[in-house]
Amino acid sequence: MERRSAPRIRAYRPVRLTPPGSRHVIETLTKDLSVGGLCCVSGIPLPVATELLVELMLSTGAEPVTARARTAWFRAIPNSEQFDLAVAFTEIEEETKRRLSMYLDHLSKISPLINV
Repeated sequence: MERRSAPRIRAYRPVRLTPPGSRHVIETLTKDLSVGGLCCVSGIPLPVATELLVELMLSTGAEPVTARARTAWFRAIPNSEQFDLAVAFTEIEEETKRRLSMYLDHLSKISPLINV
């Protein structure tokens, strides 16, 4: 059963994930995006419900989109030492959400929706 409230769109964008109070930063790329969260690649598995500060670059030179989030799940990528990491936004300002939504609307015209 699908639990997502927003469709995911395939997108490879730079993202920084920082657990609050931690100096460890994960700098990686998204695999897909939605207004509710993202999936990215991580070299380390983060436990489910780990709180994060997300900084997402939508376009070169623009201010990053920032949000508070929580890990939803992770899984090992076969034949790799990396993990898929799903992140759900928990706090995102309305203007930021609107900016992300506009970006995703544009992207949906050139990139397929993901039906997973």
